[in-house]
Amino acid sequence: MTTTINRWLSPIPGLHRRDPEHRYWLGDLEFPVSITGVIGCLKSDYASERIETTRTTWGPRGNQTHRALELFLLQGQIVAGAQRGTQFRSMGDELLVLAEGDHADWIQPLINHERWQQLQVIASERPTCCTTRRVAGTFDCAYVDQDGRRILADLKTLGPNGSTYSTAAQIGGYMALEATWGHHYDAGQTIWAHPGQLIFGPLLGRFECLSAWAGAWATWKVVSTQLADPLSF
Repeated sequence: MTTTINRWLSPIPGLHRRDPEHRYWLGDLEFPVSITGVIGCLKSDYASERIETTRTTWGPRGNQTHRALELFLLQGQIVAGAQRGTQFRSMGDELLVLAEGDHADWIQPLINHERWQQLQVIASERPTCCTTRRVAGTFDCAYVDQDGRRILADLKTLGPNGSTYSTAAQIGGYMALEATWGHHYDAGQTIWAHPGQLIFGPLLGRFECLSAWAGAWATWKVVSTQLADPLSF
């Protein structure tokens, strides 16, 4: 993995997320909705119920796999910057525990995939926002591929019988937020973590992602307006 420390994107000054409520702030400015919150309006009631009823299964799996990816990418940055030390050792220990833990079938293929050796990683678990639309979010990673394309990527974990789905709107949302800070991405990509297998999905065109996001944003605006009006139905 070719991670050069000075190629990583600089954090947006003052932007942070407050957990466990998952609310974003930029200094004193609060963001009332996240990318995930906007995308949620596209799900049917049935899909939303299914997500909630299976949360105890996919929640820990997703959290641990995402954390493993973050640790893996950050360690590459530290090694490239010749900053090995206590931080590296503690991060390495955590990653090792995750890679041998309950979700090793998802994590091992993720961190051992040869594709990482062909990419220049520029961001991991990056918070971003738009102060005009008052929306924020955190995307999983971004990298430059061997053809020089800047790609914004989202990691998804699937169960043994899980199937892929469109993530264009979510990726487009992050692209739109990043554009307000001068960061351009040529394409999006979904990284699908299956048990025992990792698949880098096909590239999603920038226009496809931004168009899908525009539709999601328009739908969310209508839904949120209706919810705010007690007389609407």
